[in-house]
Amino acid sequence: NAELHGDGSTGYFASPFVMAELDSGRLTEALRQQKEWAKAVIFDDQANVIASTFSATPEELRPYLTALDSRDATVGAGFDLAGEHFDVHRFHPPLVYGRRGGPEDGEGIAFCKAVRGSNGKSVFAVITYVFPTLSARAVPQLQQFVRENIESS
Repeated sequence: NAELHGDGSTGYFASPFVMAELDSGRLTEALRQQKEWAKAVIFDDQANVIASTFSATPEELRPYLTALDSRDATVGAGFDLAGEHFDVHRFHPPLVYGRRGGPEDGEGIAFCKAVRGSNGKSVFAVITYVFPTLSARAVPQLQQFVRENIESS
């Protein structure tokens, strides 16, 4: 289901059933409030976008659905997002994170799997962040965001 964003880009969104459970507009606004995040996307267990700050497709999100299945496979393959490849160096389920580039021109990435309290369904979040924001700050922010906006809703 392609939908036109306010910025003119298109994205693919979850089924109306999933969107009824999670308010896509509220989540998109909450993602935009995270000023230290460069990109952010929330998607369901079919890789359909629920909310995003950039144009993400189910095809690029599908590998994240199995990211927690095997540490070796995930660390070995790394993550791809928005045309960039990220090395994965931390695997601490439900969190996986890593980076690309050098210390001052690089970008970090963090992935988190959440389970909705209201229905037990899995929902996933991926963020990227750039210097001066480091994983020591961004990963706890992502954990708090997921707790407050996904798991408790």
